[in-house]
Order: sequence, then structure tokens, then C-alpha cells
Amino acid sequence: MESIQQIAEQFISESIAIDITLGLTKALETAKQVTSTFICRLMEEKLTEMDTAIFEARSLRKNWVVEHKNVQRQLLTDQGLLQFSRRYYRNRKNGERRYLVDDLAGIDPFERLEAGLAASLCESSVDNSYQKSSNICCDSQVSRQTVMNKTRQVKESALEPVKPRLDVPVIHIQADEDHVAMQDGRRDTIVKLVVLHEPAQRVSKKRWRLPQRFLLTSYAERVDDFWLRVADAIYERYGDRDDLRVYIHGDGAAWIKSGLGWIKNSYFVLDKYHFLKYLNPVVGDNQAYRQYILDELDGGSRLKIKRLVEAIMGSELCYQETGEKFLRYMNGNWAGIQIWYDNNHQAGPSCAEGLVSHVLSSRLSSRPSGWLDEGLETISRLRVHTLNGGEIRPENLRKERKPGVIATNKLREQLNFEYSGSRTLHREHRSSPLTRLFRGITNGRTV
Repeated sequence: MESIQQIAEQFISESIAIDITLGLTKALETAKQVTSTFICRLMEEKLTEMDTAIFEARSLRKNWVVEHKNVQRQLLTDQGLLQFSRRYYRNRKNGERRYLVDDLAGIDPFERLEAGLAASLCESSVDNSYQKSSNICCDSQVSRQTVMNKTRQVKESALEPVKPRLDVPVIHIQADEDHVAMQDGRRDTIVKLVVLHEPAQRVSKKRWRLPQRFLLTSYAERVDDFWLRVADAIYERYGDRDDLRVYIHGDGAAWIKSGLGWIKNSYFVLDKYHFLKYLNPVVGDNQAYRQYILDELDGGSRLKIKRLVEAIMGSELCYQETGEKFLRYMNGNWAGIQIWYDNNHQAGPSCAEGLVSHVLSSRLSSRPSGWLDEGLETISRLRVHTLNGGEIRPENLRKERKPGVIATNKLREQLNFEYSGSRTLHREHRSSPLTRLFRGITNGRTV
């Protein structure tokens, strides 16, 4: 352990030398650099020690013979760059070749990034651009192309299993889509979002909480397959029940209404936000017209609304095309409007637009960007995974590979993980702070 002691001594020496009179901010930056350098040097020495231990323990590496030694490798970590050398082995039985120390340390072949750093980059890219993720996690030492490639290698772990809530009588589904520009510049596409939740609870005047929220997203997937996944999620959380009522909120798009055929005991609820997007261009600033139409909706009188809209078009307060578009939208979603006022239902508020803005648009379409199909599917899927409580861990990126040797107790004994005791340093100046520090530690005193 002599070499590691020297590394530790160097770390303590550099730590003591930090000049706090230059300001706390500067001292913290220096301490961070000193600590990162210490961690990298320590890990390099640990890897070298393990390589030596494997080489000397012939009984633990049966059939493995050294083919090359001192083969250099660099690995970027969140603490800095590791540079170490190790032996390259060949198996005499099957001819397989491996770096056994890489196997034991969980370092994948040909990887330039340590798995922990790669996981951090992927987790950051869920909320930030690839380039910004590189800036945040490793001071831009990897390219945005590398970050993108890493996200595509992630295999999500299963979420924690949930206990079915069989006493819940009503749940809601908020459904909407985000419109995303593709990189070829010739087309836009949509990413679908469905959010399951129990009846919303008001937190403040303008805020609601969605209990038991669970998100699902879909891109380049058949609509029927997507709704089948939604039905499976409902079954997992609430069971297969005849007394469970489901309200599907949305803008009336065909893919949203098709969910009525897949979800048992489901009812469509038109999102008021989208209804008002069609109504407001018709009535403009005339609040009297607006209120009249809303009142007649409550009364269920489509004919009176139609006559008013025709009169508005005749007076040139709005374009005829605008008025006709509103009437078509209203008639096509009449059942989803009338359920707002039906006392036999608990339709509740709709918030699909806000959810899609928070969950998808904030990453996919709120800033100028162009996507490729694979990247769009990957980021939308990982974003929903993390918002559902999932994590991106190093094991989600590592390739499954059986190690050439196993870390046995005998190998651990040979590595000697226990510190045998401190020793007094001898320096030219015995009164130096470092010497006094180690003398105090050796004598069991504080300094």
C-alpha cells in the first residue's frame, strides 16, 4: 500500500496548501480540483494493484495466460480522466482474449466513458440538450453525438410494482400530442402522451394535484397497440372491474376517441381549452356572445348556437370559414361537451395541454431543434420513465458479459483492503504543518 500512501500524502499536502485568503470561492474550486485529481490517481493505483494481484494468483486465472502487458487505457469519469495500464490475457482452451482487470472492475470493452458518467449524461439529456448535458456533467469533454449515442443504449429497469387500488371508483386519462419538427425539414410528426390519474385535487386557486399520476408515451406505434398498453396499465393499478369509471380527456382527435373502444366503462370529455380555441375567433372580444354560447351549451341547445354563429358570420364579425369550423368541431364533440354539465358524471377538469407542454414540449419542441426518429423515440421514452420515478443507472448501460475471472475472497485477501496503520513522516523541516499533523495522528492526538 506504499504507493497509495504516497498518493494520500500528496493529497493532504495539496489540501493544506489551499490558500483561503484568496476567497472561499477560489478555495472551493481548488479543493475540488485537488480532490478530483486524488480520486483519479487513487483509482489508477487500485486498478494497477488488482492487475498485479490477478497476475500473481495463477490458481484464480486458470487457462488464462498473458499475451501482452502494459497495455494503456484511458477512461473518462465524472472526476476526470483515468489513465492506467494492464495485462491482456488469452484463454488457452477456447482462444478467447480479455483484459481480466477490466472484467472485474465492470469496464466494458472499447468504452471511453465510465458507466456512472454515461448514466449521468443520459439522465441530464432527459431535460437538457445533448450539448448542455455534456457541459453540465463533464465540462464539455464529450461531444453531443456521444451523448446521443449513449441515450440510445439505455435499457430501463422495471418500475417498482404497485399494489392495485381496488377501492377507487373513478380515474381520468388526459390525452394529447406534441408536434415536433424533424431533422429533414420536410415534415413534422407527433408524439402521443397519455396520463392516468385519480380525481384531481385543488392545491391553490390555479393549481391542481393529480394523485397517482402515471405517464405513457408513444411514437411510431400503432394506435391500437398504444391503447392496449394503457389498458394494461389500468389493469395493473386498478384491476379488471365493472365498477371503475374512466374519463378520457382530450381535444377530440380520432386517436384519442378510439380509446373508448379499448377502455371499459370509459367516457370522452372534451378539453375546454381546445373548445375555446375554436370559439374565441368566432366571438372575438364580444363577451356577451361568448357567454350566450356557453350558457346554451349548458342548456343543450345546438340550434340556438348555430343561429347565433350564422348571424355573426352574416355580420362579418368573423370569417365564414371560421364559423363553420367551430360548428363542425362543436357538433363532432357534442357528447364530450354535454358531459361537462351532467350531474350523473364526475368529468372533472381537463389539463391535457398543460401536461403535454410540461412533459414533452419543454424538451422536444419548445426550442429550435430537429429530431431523428430514433432520438425522438428514445428521449420521449426516457423522459416519461424518469417522471414516473424511474432512474438511469450505470447497470442500465453496461453490456451483459460473463467475467473471465471472479472476485473471490482469496483475491480480496491478496489485494489487502485494510490499512495496516499510519507512519510518521520524515521531512527536512520537522516543524512543518504536515509533519505535525501526521505526528499527532500517530500519537492519537488532535492538532
